[in-house]
Amino acid sequence: MHPFIRTAAALALVAFAASCAANVEVRRGGANPEAEARAFMESYARDLRAGAREAIVARYDRRGAYLVGNGRKELLTVDALRAIYTGPDWQPPATFEWRDLSYEVLGDDAVMVVGRFEWTDAQGKMLPISYTGLLLRQDGAWRIRLEDESVSPRDVRDQLCAADTARR
Repeated sequence: MHPFIRTAAALALVAFAASCAANVEVRRGGANPEAEARAFMESYARDLRAGAREAIVARYDRRGAYLVGNGRKELLTVDALRAIYTGPDWQPPATFEWRDLSYEVLGDDAVMVVGRFEWTDAQGKMLPISYTGLLLRQDGAWRIRLEDESVSPRDVRDQLCAADTARR
């Protein structure tokens, strides 16, 4: 084989390998952040349904978490989150289901989760809620750094009208 052809073939092979490598997602230690986030969200739903208050609190970022939605933004400490979930005002749902969750891997240690959930209270009232969460890996475990839980203004209006009609 002519040296020029051999050199051209070698360069073509290197260029091909480089283009393939550019399309390969490199993961630390074989980790799959999306699969891990999916498992986290499934077990989060189980904890909510079970009313596992301390397990729910343990899911949040050790620095606290941003709770946003419906015009509010708060950065709550873990102690403030614990007070919410262990206090008398928080009650577990009668039923809880995630709906249409999508996962956007932002890096080895960050996943954004976007979707909805349906929360039914003890009186049987179901509330559809949109959800966005930011999961960060801390000390090898996924933690919630941000949650946006927003209700549709139309759903709130319909529930208020139904409650007003029931009082009459």
